[in-house]
Amino acid sequence: MEKLQRPNNIHHQAFLCRDAEQTRWFYEDIMGFKLVAALDFESSPGSGEPLEYMHLFFEMGNGDHIAFFDIPDDVGEEKFGYTSGFDQHIAFEVETLEDLDNWKNHLNDKLGWASDPIDHDFVHSIYFYDPNGLALEITCRDKDYEKIMKEDQRKAHNNLKLWTEKTREKKESKVGSEKLQERGLDRKELIKRLKVSGLV
Repeated sequence: MEKLQRPNNIHHQAFLCRDAEQTRWFYEDIMGFKLVAALDFESSPGSGEPLEYMHLFFEMGNGDHIAFFDIPDDVGEEKFGYTSGFDQHIAFEVETLEDLDNWKNHLNDKLGWASDPIDHDFVHSIYFYDPNGLALEITCRDKDYEKIMKEDQRKAHNNLKLWTEKTREKKESKVGSEKLQERGLDRKELIKRLKVSGLV
């Protein structure tokens, strides 16, 4: 089998939003990203079923994107509560600690709140929210980032093995063993799940 090339970067991450224009204001006017597409659709790309939605794309400095779906028939406030960054968050990167401090001041001025910088050892980060309740982070690499990450990489597989052994029983009791072993799914089951999600 031909060797697969590892993907180079994230082209985009996509999220649901309350409103396309409000989301544009935040990511273009506050964050400084470039709006590069606002695509108006009337059907699902997978199934062809009627579905009115807009797909927005904002470009970051390196060409990666963050994207949003505005689906008027699917707007429910329960989908947009402010959540813990442990549930999900996006981390944008800046070059220096001075840049990080400048962003904290900018966000406090424009939005009213951003956290103080937190030292995570390998990076330093501030946290805030977008208008859709999405937890966001701006991070800057520590001066010893390469050294720290090299040591973390050396330990990664063993740490993961020990973690799996320590937590597997607890997780199986909460979600079942089948959900923790999806790499064993056969192709028919995988395609069935993708069809249900509308991806194929």
